[in-house]
Amino acid sequence: MKQLHIILGILLLSAPVKAMANGGSVHIYQDADISNHRESSEAIQSGIEIAFDEIGNEISGFKVVYKYLDHRGNVVRSKRNYQKFTDDPNALAIYSGIHSPPLIKNRTFINENEALTLVPWAAGGPITRYPSADNWIFRLSVDDTQAAPVIINFALDNQGCKSPHLLLEKTPWGDSNLRSMAKVLDRNHHAVPEVTRFSWNLKSIGARTMLREIINKGSDCIIFVGNAIEGAVIVKEMLALPDENRIPIVSHWGITGGNFHEVVTVEDREQLDLHFIQTCFSFTNSEQSHFAKQVLTHLTHHTNGRIQEPSDLKSAVGFIHAYDLTKILIQAIEQTGLTGNMERDRKAIRLALENIDQPVKGLIKTYNSPFSEFNEETNYNAHEALDAGNYCMGKYGKNNEVVISE
Repeated sequence: MKQLHIILGILLLSAPVKAMANGGSVHIYQDADISNHRESSEAIQSGIEIAFDEIGNEISGFKVVYKYLDHRGNVVRSKRNYQKFTDDPNALAIYSGIHSPPLIKNRTFINENEALTLVPWAAGGPITRYPSADNWIFRLSVDDTQAAPVIINFALDNQGCKSPHLLLEKTPWGDSNLRSMAKVLDRNHHAVPEVTRFSWNLKSIGARTMLREIINKGSDCIIFVGNAIEGAVIVKEMLALPDENRIPIVSHWGITGGNFHEVVTVEDREQLDLHFIQTCFSFTNSEQSHFAKQVLTHLTHHTNGRIQEPSDLKSAVGFIHAYDLTKILIQAIEQTGLTGNMERDRKAIRLALENIDQPVKGLIKTYNSPFSEFNEETNYNAHEALDAGNYCMGKYGKNNEVVISE
């Protein structure tokens, strides 16, 4: 900690002196798929905004301004958005969205350009494991590396699955899950699992063919890794099968990031055994703390009453994670202050994130030292604020809300 204070002091003293209440602004970015996964992107945005709104949308004398960029799931477009961020002299931090591939593919660019990146959803294991202590990506979300045992063990132990079939999207996110899930199955003395890969924009006929092949191989459950659009296509085709041919689906949480619950109605879901991983806090669970109720009330006012009940908040996990992550960011900024030289401020905040010096109260939990200095050999989860103990399985309720298993 003493070393951190020395480093921060050097950074602040070497920066140009600026009046704190100078009427300037800091820009908080989001780079996400706003077009195709609007629900998850907007939930993340609301979480960021509510956390900053609690402190009057001003920090260290600077007004907080939001800039939301749409990469539409495209890795190249995401990189261009990051270039806009690094070219902006007022840019402080950038949040990601639901997709892992842009972060995995552009990880080197992000770190080499010192773009302070906060991840409240994307779960790909490699995202936070840049092989350097000078690591610029921090996650408060599910991490595939730690999620695989939760998903697999639920399928084997709770669902009684004997012959799981991995149905994974053909992306770096799918690759990440294939590696981690295969390791878990191997530890459980399972044979090499059957695996089917699919691409984005999967159509009904392709899903129908895949399901027919999976069932003909004798698989008795599907472990699914994909997002809402393709997930809905696959589930609809499963529902088109005779009752005796349908098998349980244990899913990653990508299906909760869009309009899956609208395409696959409550009546549909009653005919299918479908569960998915989430983090363990939900506004819809029976017992809520006074703090959680306050946050939801604040959200209601912020949205002018559009969100009245917990079930009104779509892709709620995006809100929950972004809110908690922003509270940690605010604490880091308060530890360092802002000079107005964003390049130096980002360096100071990155170090402060690894050295949070007091508890931060969030919705999922109270965070004590959520991040630390990354080391690939000795501190592999250093940039993960959550672990498997914070993961639960859930399902959709009758009002399209996510219900966490208690």
